[in-house]
Amino acid sequence: MKYPVTEIFYSLQGEGHFVGYPMAFVRLAGCSVQACHIRRECDEAPWKMREMLTAADVLARVDALAGRGIVCITGGEPTDHDLVPLVSTLRDGGQRVHLETSGIRPVTGIPIEWITVSPKTTDHLQRSGHTLKVVVRPEWSFDEAWKFAEDCDGEFFHRYLQPMTSLNGEMNVNRVADMILSGRNVSSRWALSTQAHRSWGLP
Repeated sequence: MKYPVTEIFYSLQGEGHFVGYPMAFVRLAGCSVQACHIRRECDEAPWKMREMLTAADVLARVDALAGRGIVCITGGEPTDHDLVPLVSTLRDGGQRVHLETSGIRPVTGIPIEWITVSPKTTDHLQRSGHTLKVVVRPEWSFDEAWKFAEDCDGEFFHRYLQPMTSLNGEMNVNRVADMILSGRNVSSRWALSTQAHRSWGLP
């Protein structure tokens, strides 16, 4: 089988628990999450697909870019595709595989090392993982943002609130920092995440 690929690149992770770690990113095209609250601002769409690649093609590309290390499969919504052949091929090739998903469907039977769930609706089904990353819209009140975050919660080791990056590239980090600092009774369970790679000038 072949996968619709938007891009494969090597950079530093700019979000969540692995900020600053080098890894290869495999961005799959398309997303079925129609009710996504950041769909208008999302940087992914089916028409951004640049090529169709087999799992072996992806592994070869990653090996050429980064050698052995961490591969982050992202999107779009990567679970729209059968990821078992891709993840298995990457792991058999010596790669450590991370997955970033909206959690729209359960992730079962996929041998991934790390799962980050970034819900775009509160009815997502994947309620456990290593990291929960909630994107906060700038127009939300603190109460609205906290309600969305708590409605998305589940069994996660790490929880992050991340300001949404607008279409013109603005990101209100201070507002989300204030939200965490003012939360008191609930904020100790949450940390701030940003798209740090943007400030570093990296993809």
